[in-house]
Amino acid sequence: MAFPRSGFKSVEREGRKFTVYYVEFENAVFGFFFEGKNRRVGTVALATPKTSLTMASSTLIIGHKNANIARILAENLASRFRKIAFSSVFIYRENDIHTNRILLELSNSLGE
Repeated sequence: MAFPRSGFKSVEREGRKFTVYYVEFENAVFGFFFEGKNRRVGTVALATPKTSLTMASSTLIIGHKNANIARILAENLASRFRKIAFSSVFIYRENDIHTNRILLELSNSLGE
């Protein structure tokens, strides 16, 4: 497999468009999640996957808006790819359960 691999996926729900761009390296994956046409870096989180020697962990790097979903997405990427994972989340509605669910669906569709 040649690295880095990259791609994007989009979904439109209730008149709103959500996109994830991802870049996968040999030892890490980056996911940039955003809403609308503007491609912006948002709240950034970092996660490490669970290994036989360590527990999974995540932390917020920068930002505060939508911090919970940024950490959840980083943890999800780390678990799915079994690599260090970074997530950046730029969305307009803060702590919106429906938006969070859509972003998680996008994250789960990566690598398929």
